[in-house]
Amino acid sequence: MTKRVVQMTSKERMDALYKRQPTDRIGFIHRGYGFCAKNVGYPVADIYEDPKRSFEAQLWTAQQYESDGTPFYTFVSYGAFEFGGEVKYPTDRYSSGPSIAKRPVQKPEDIERLVLPEVKTAGSVPMQMEFAKLQEKHDVQIAFICGSPFTHAANLCGVDNFMIWLIQYPEIVHKAIRLMTDHILQVVQYFVDTFGKGRVIARSAAPTESNKLISPIHFEEFAFPYLKELHSKVLEMGVKNIYCHICGDHNKNLPLWAQVSFGDPGMISFGHEISLETAAKYFPDQIIAGNVDPQIIAKGSPEQVLNACRETIEQGKRYCKDRYVFMGGCELSPSTPPYNIYLMQKARDEFGWY
Repeated sequence: MTKRVVQMTSKERMDALYKRQPTDRIGFIHRGYGFCAKNVGYPVADIYEDPKRSFEAQLWTAQQYESDGTPFYTFVSYGAFEFGGEVKYPTDRYSSGPSIAKRPVQKPEDIERLVLPEVKTAGSVPMQMEFAKLQEKHDVQIAFICGSPFTHAANLCGVDNFMIWLIQYPEIVHKAIRLMTDHILQVVQYFVDTFGKGRVIARSAAPTESNKLISPIHFEEFAFPYLKELHSKVLEMGVKNIYCHICGDHNKNLPLWAQVSFGDPGMISFGHEISLETAAKYFPDQIIAGNVDPQIIAKGSPEQVLNACRETIEQGKRYCKDRYVFMGGCELSPSTPPYNIYLMQKARDEFGWY
């Protein structure tokens, strides 16, 4: 088979996607933060605790696998740390991110006592800012954690408690989500003021809104209004694009998600629970990313991995056309075999041409 000639750099390819211009081939982002650390010999904790090492590990891994994804700072369980909770960084080979050692909310009435933290010193925000300055220095996308108010509010007390309180104390839950929305808006303003309008990307994920955890009725009451407000205000404040990972099974929530703004365009990635055909139907104007099952990438045989990647790429090209980015359907485990990441790259190289 004749080897195809790559005509664009990763930066040119991603810039073209956001400008709605043609690309030579599909975008490719492997989406494995902890994997990057292990790949270069750093502790997984450095991805979250050491912005310089985190940036290096992600940059070097992207270069190794010719990934279009630039380094981004992420923080699992955002919200608890920022409102005064304590975190424990991963120390063993099975951990994939920080865990909450002490939550700021133990009982419903604790929410009444919460106040907005000083944004510049809140939790992981200083590390986000240090990472963003590295992004600016290396001329890659500058980003911050925007997130979902519902998911971040659930982290204040733990998802298990939050699910119970939705039923028992709905007014208290609304207060928590309102407070988290206001905090995120302060973070947005901080990053826009620092780097300028049109220069930052908001990045978020919404795992706790999954229909495996809440009904579409609860999504409409507790999540949707705050998401809609937050995204609209983020864009009004000078953020041009929003990237959002709609994590898990949101099929029954998609009619409402389709009413949320993401920018012109935004990028939305999906888990394997939502087909790329369905994603393309609900978000015809957005960049669509996903969604090969990360369990297959982590545990599948080489043949299974390559076939799953090929099938996903073919679906992405068929349904999403020239606005498709190939990636895992969720974060890849740090224990993912490096050869399987290579197979993702190989699948892109063989099947990802337009």
